[in-house]
Amino acid sequence: MGPFPITHDPVRLDLIGENTCVACHAEAVHSWAGSDHAHANRPVRESLDRPAFTPPRKLKDGETDQRLQWSGDSPELTVNRNGQEETYAFDGVLAYDPLRQYLAPFPGGKWQATTAAYDPSRDEWFEVYEGEGRLPGEWGHWTGQGMNWNANCAYCHMTEFEKNIDPPTGNYHSTWTRQSISCVQCHSGLEDHVETADQTNGGRLPQSLSPVQIEASCASCHSRRDQLTAEKFRPGDTFHDHFELSLPDQPSLYYADGQIRDEVFVYGSFRMSRMGHAGISCMDCHDPHSMELTRPLTNNATCTNCHDDGLQGAPIIDPVAHSHHSEGSAGNSCVECHMPKTTYMQRDPRGDHAFLSPDPMMTRELGIPNACNKCHEEETVQWAEKAVADWYPEAKVLNRQRQRARALTSAWERDPAAASKLLKLADDEDIPAWRATYTGLLQPYTDNTAVLQYLTGAIDDPNPLVRSRAAYALGQAGATGPRFNSLLDDPSRNVRLSAARSFASLNQKVPNVSTANEWESYLLFNSDRPQNTFILADAALREGDAPAVKQWITRTIAIEPTNPEIYRQSAILYSRLGDVSEANRLLEKAYSLAPNQALYPYSLALLRAEEGKLPETIQLLKIATRLDPNFDRAWYNLALALLQNGAASEARMALNRAVSLMSTQEWQQASESINQALRNWQ
Repeated sequence: MGPFPITHDPVRLDLIGENTCVACHAEAVHSWAGSDHAHANRPVRESLDRPAFTPPRKLKDGETDQRLQWSGDSPELTVNRNGQEETYAFDGVLAYDPLRQYLAPFPGGKWQATTAAYDPSRDEWFEVYEGEGRLPGEWGHWTGQGMNWNANCAYCHMTEFEKNIDPPTGNYHSTWTRQSISCVQCHSGLEDHVETADQTNGGRLPQSLSPVQIEASCASCHSRRDQLTAEKFRPGDTFHDHFELSLPDQPSLYYADGQIRDEVFVYGSFRMSRMGHAGISCMDCHDPHSMELTRPLTNNATCTNCHDDGLQGAPIIDPVAHSHHSEGSAGNSCVECHMPKTTYMQRDPRGDHAFLSPDPMMTRELGIPNACNKCHEEETVQWAEKAVADWYPEAKVLNRQRQRARALTSAWERDPAAASKLLKLADDEDIPAWRATYTGLLQPYTDNTAVLQYLTGAIDDPNPLVRSRAAYALGQAGATGPRFNSLLDDPSRNVRLSAARSFASLNQKVPNVSTANEWESYLLFNSDRPQNTFILADAALREGDAPAVKQWITRTIAIEPTNPEIYRQSAILYSRLGDVSEANRLLEKAYSLAPNQALYPYSLALLRAEEGKLPETIQLLKIATRLDPNFDRAWYNLALALLQNGAASEARMALNRAVSLMSTQEWQQASESINQALRNWQ
């Protein structure tokens, strides 16, 4: 089959692959054959790939020199860093246009996707993350877990992909029915159809899918999401039983008004859009096989299909009158204004599917981009803001966008006033994805009675996105009980797992055997993520299984061996195991990796204090406060240590500094206890 086979199941591929379908569905297969889906992943082929490596190309990334050349029967990459050379062979290609990344086989059944990418239209190589200087051992380096193909790329570039990770070792035994996306990935019931059909009789037809089910198939790849289970997503399945959709309650993914920012892949934006909520779905605009638009963008034909005659309740719009731009101009193009493009991976511009209205006011207030100034680069934001105000004086849609943007910005900044803003928006929000966003953002405000009341009601929301956020927020607040526990039997897996996660974060066992097993399966399936291996280590610690704790810590460090926080968290687990020596070693490693971050000498100081090493404790706390003069906890602990060492004057100075930085009642009470000790000592 070769090292990077087209299929692991040739019998199945012969049954339901495009070579079988083409006999009766030639037009559809021909349309598909030119699509990005058909070219999403493939083995290296000399006829297609040799030109990219001939003549040899050179690329520089920070301190690393890269040479890409064709050698023998295959392409390869030679990396030279600080005089040390390593060569990697390529046997696979990821994507097609506008860029291609090459795949190098690694031990443990892994393939790694290069951050060096080839642009076929320009016949040039470039760095996808140019200027970031990613280093070996880091998550995002091309040899690191963040660029691992099995975990991050393959599901959406292959047909019937199964990751098949071995959790204890982190090795993969991945399989697939076909490289790239083919018929069975979107059609259900093909086996029976092929076996009973001929060119004159359709036999048993494939399962008929509703627009919602079709959209779920698209969303299974075209979304930023967490995969919840090793069970294959089949066409017709429910999205929320397999995935947890990422929304703006995770800062930095979107701008505060809902515009795309990070690489979020369409579906989240679409679910937050008014059009998505109105019932428009992917196939209303895109051909299911070529994925091209079914109507041209010329003269706005794609959009006026609905907005010309009010189809599906769409408002009727005259593009020239609405846009205040002449016909044929960029400003008269619906997509230029309402689907502005953001370029990802240096060469891949993608249109926003939130269909928002350009708002220069939010650019001025919050730094959110607007389509007007993207086009009119020579003009000021104030110029664009005046034009929008003059042309759309009663634009109610902008008022809603602005309320959202201001509320989300407040929440991301942990402003206490954000709670009331979010509750007000949630009160009359009819789009579930936005309700879910507000619900997720309310999690830090559960000490507010109104917030707690809202969240308690939200666990009955008809949409699983909202219920899953409510489950997590309530669980983090410790608001568990019979009603909360009912979420462990919720019909949607994303809700059940969100409730289970809450118990794990509270250091408690999940009190529902079926969901507890589901939760463990989720963690094992995603054990190539350090946050999950730490949860597994913590669970093993609760069970008193010290060898398993150590095994999971070793796995976690191997995932990202240059991340100081991983060593610090590992040290905490070893400390809880009672192994102070190993905890010290790990904390010292963390400190050596990040010598300018106050958290690490501070953490070492706490461990030294437990050991009764007072002089070292004081020295490390002084280093921490020097590195971060606003580190209130470090000043507080320094005051305690100095007091214990008999340095009352220094202790009072440290305490005064801590008090000046403290804000919560708890800290104020703590400072009073030290003051009392100082008075007693004097």
